[in-house]
Amino acid sequence: MRRAAAVLGYAWSFPLTAIGLVLAIVYRPRAWRWSDGCLEALAGDRIFGRPGAQTHGWLIYYRDDVARDDEGLRRHERVHVRDGMIGGVFYGVAYAVTFLFWYVFTPATPEGWPRWKRAYYRSWFERRAREEQLAGE
Repeated sequence: MRRAAAVLGYAWSFPLTAIGLVLAIVYRPRAWRWSDGCLEALAGDRIFGRPGAQTHGWLIYYRDDVARDDEGLRRHERVHVRDGMIGGVFYGVAYAVTFLFWYVFTPATPEGWPRWKRAYYRSWFERRAREEQLAGE
């Protein structure tokens, strides 16, 4: 039963993974590996927004070896993998909607962060992933 659920999760989230695979044309990753049920790639500084990592379905792009070996960041990204396997394309839509909501309705902050960064940190999906990231530290 567990194996069947995993296979369904991979199939359900494949459209998100396919988007990530298309991004390989832009990101030009230099190394690929399968780890803990995820396809991981090193993409360097070409990742949009220059984060430590970016997840698409069950594909995770890491900026470099340091980011890939950061256990907290790995836990964070695997929350997004799990969300994608549960929600499929609906997860992608929900993520975009929450981001856009906070982008439009986030007031200015004293830190002077750009609007997209404030929206990112207020997103429910990112808060959950950050909680998981910090739980292991």
